[in-house]
Amino acid sequence: MRNYLLNGHTEIFGAEIGTLIYGAGKGIIRSFQDFDLCAEPYMKHPKNTIYYFGDLDYEGIGIYENLAEKFRSRWKILPFVPAYQAMLGKAEQITELPETKEHQNRNISTQFFSCFDEIMVKKNGSCSG
Repeated sequence: MRNYLLNGHTEIFGAEIGTLIYGAGKGIIRSFQDFDLCAEPYMKHPKNTIYYFGDLDYEGIGIYENLAEKFRSRWKILPFVPAYQAMLGKAEQITELPETKEHQNRNISTQFFSCFDEIMVKKNGSCSG
């Protein structure tokens, strides 16, 4: 995505993207704690929507839910649904997907999945089981 934006594109999956932040897994929560100190004023504007795109497993969903909850009073943070749809579409072309890594924290809520339509959630399964 970074290279795509650096090559002059301004949209990813139809969404206008002004800034891309690499969070390095759980490191995104630490990054956002310093966001006010480091980010440009336009990035911190409370009317901005921040899209999250991470791994589609228990850990990735948990990171999103923790991030969205921790900073909900300051920013609207949503899953980047079009990117997840593309990921799932690509997964349909693969005959065997890897197993979920062992020892992942499976303590997730329905917050992440509530951003997707019911058909997509049912078709691709849910990680809450």
